Amino acid sequence: MSEITRAQVFDFLRQYGDKGLLILRTALDIALDPNIDHRLGDFSYKHLVIRLRAMGINYNPSNLLRIMEREYSLIEKTYSSSNQKWWRFIDLDGIRNAINEYMGGASFDDPRLRILLIKYRSLEPTRILSFLKRISTKPVISSIDKKVFKEIVFKELDLIAEILENMMEYEDVFEKEIAVLNEIILLADRVAARLEGEKRLSRPDLKTTMEESRLGEPL
Repeated sequence: MSEITRAQVFDFLRQYGDKGLLILRTALDIALDPNIDHRLGDFSYKHLVIRLRAMGINYNPSNLLRIMEREYSLIEKTYSSSNQKWWRFIDLDGIRNAINEYMGGASFDDPRLRILLIKYRSLEPTRILSFLKRISTKPVISSIDKKVFKEIVFKELDLIAEILENMMEYEDVFEKEIAVLNEIILLADRVAARLEGEKRLSRPDLKTTMEESRLGEPL
């Protein structure tokens, strides 16, 4: 983690206290949410306000966002229109690490945690999750999708389970990653059960087949 990033985060949190921590953590949660389209940035004003309201907090974060951007260089605006504003974190990992340290949690400076994070990212979990979500809602799963699904199951699912098990030892640090990996396993199980059900339905009933063959026998 950059010492500059750490100093900026700590200075910001000392200055703006619990409210600053709330806005920073909520924006970070949005940035790490694989169910959000991040093509325009890590988080948007709209997503931030919705998350705050879901927690029962009616607060306009505009002033703190401006301070985070202009005075502390923690974020930068990536997109702005009449109805959307998006920002990205200048150093997402560094800011996340600093928040964990500020709250008394484990630091990503620990090589074991860095290796786990590298392994997690190498799996491309967002790609796997998006694929499983897409085929789980399809009326018919194509033969190509079935082939890709089997490759995930036999080549990547064991690795996912292994990384998940290791991350569970640091649940306070890897909360978001754990949620993504659990969702991947849940969706894979759902798709596998669906494919098995379709296979059973496609099998001819043995008793019916035997009766039909007897009916076809000459008297």
